[in-house]
Amino acid sequence: MATALRVAKRLRLAAGGPSLAFTRSAFVAKRRNYDQPNWFGVGLAFSTSAALWALLFKQHNEDVMEYERRKEERQR
Repeated sequence: MATALRVAKRLRLAAGGPSLAFTRSAFVAKRRNYDQPNWFGVGLAFSTSAALWALLFKQHNEDVMEYERRKEERQR
């Protein structure tokens, strides 16, 4: 295992790894362009919200039906 790591390290040094001048940071800050909104992100956010509300209403209706069924059973 150690020999494989040494060989890999030598190959990487021999290949001359990327210099700092040619690497890019993953955290490049750029100004937002408000003239061109991210419509995919906007649609995804609104559709997710709508789907969650629909699921909430569906679950609520099922819970109310179950409550009424059990209430009716208790009264008999």
